[in-house]
Amino acid sequence: MKDFQGKVAVVTGAASGIGRALAGKSAQEGMKVVLADVEERTLKQAEEELQASGAQVLAVRTDVSQADEVEALAKITFETYGAVHLLFNNAGVGAGTTVWESSLADWQWVLGSICGGSFMACTFSYAACWHKRARAILSTRPPPLAS
Repeated sequence: MKDFQGKVAVVTGAASGIGRALAGKSAQEGMKVVLADVEERTLKQAEEELQASGAQVLAVRTDVSQADEVEALAKITFETYGAVHLLFNNAGVGAGTTVWESSLADWQWVLGSICGGSFMACTFSYAACWHKRARAILSTRPPPLAS
């Protein structure tokens, strides 16, 4: 894809860090940007900053470890924009501790966010856009599993 103008980018983990940078660059390239993040306050802030720059932005609070929330993200994206041209599966968490100090619940949360979130976002988006020939789905590398 060489022309990004008017295309649709979905960025998970969009409220801060790499996700925020990806969202900003997508907006700068003239894309419509769907911001997804579990952190509502920083998500709203990112939405306001991008809108102030003139970008067309839709912010959707999403916990990517929850299938129903990822499916709702895909649904509102397709209802609003009709396609996904770039999907940045950027959301991820760290357990905040060492591997040997992590509980099973910590690991389930980490893996649900990173692996499950990427799988579900690709599955829902791919299924919805396949018939429209909008097949350029990109996943960014998730962060490390533990700090």
